[in-house]
Amino acid sequence: MLKILNRIIKVGDRIYASLAVVLLAVLVISVSAGITARYFFNSPFDWTEELVTLLFIWISFLSAAVAAARHKLVIVDFFIAKIPPSGQAIIGVMSDILSMVFLAMIIIGSVILIPQMVHPSVALNIPKSIYYLAVFVSSILIFLVQLESLLLRLGALLRKNKQEVSP
Repeated sequence: MLKILNRIIKVGDRIYASLAVVLLAVLVISVSAGITARYFFNSPFDWTEELVTLLFIWISFLSAAVAAARHKLVIVDFFIAKIPPSGQAIIGVMSDILSMVFLAMIIIGSVILIPQMVHPSVALNIPKSIYYLAVFVSSILIFLVQLESLLLRLGALLRKNKQEVSP
C-alpha cells in the first residue's frame, strides 16, 4: 500500500509542479500584457488584475502541496526536539492524525460548498468556484502526504515495539 501511495504522491507532485510552472508563465505574460497595454497604448485591459489574482491563488496552493509532497514545509520543532524519541514519535502520529482530520474537513467542506459558488467573476466572467477549487485540489495531495507519513510512523512504532518485546 505504501508503494502505491508513494507513487500517487510522486505523480501528483509532478503534475502540480508542472501546472504551477505553466500558470506562472501565464501570470508573467498576463502582467506583461497589462503593463504594455496601459503604458504604451494607454488602454488597460480590464481582466489582467482578476486573472493574476486567480493565478496567484492557484500557484500558491499548488506550491504548498508540492512543498508538502517534497517534505520541504517549514517545521518549528524546538520543543519537540527536547522530548525523548518515543514521545516525538507519539507527537508525530498525533500531528499526522490532526492534520488529516483538518484536511478531511477542508475536502468535505469543499465538496459541499464549491458547487454552490456559481456566481461569475466580474472581469473574466468565470464561476467563483474556480478560485476555491485550488484549496480542494491542494488539500487532496497534502492529505495523501500526511497519510503516508502516518503509515510510516506507525510502521516504525510497530517495528520498535516488536523488537523490544522479542528477546
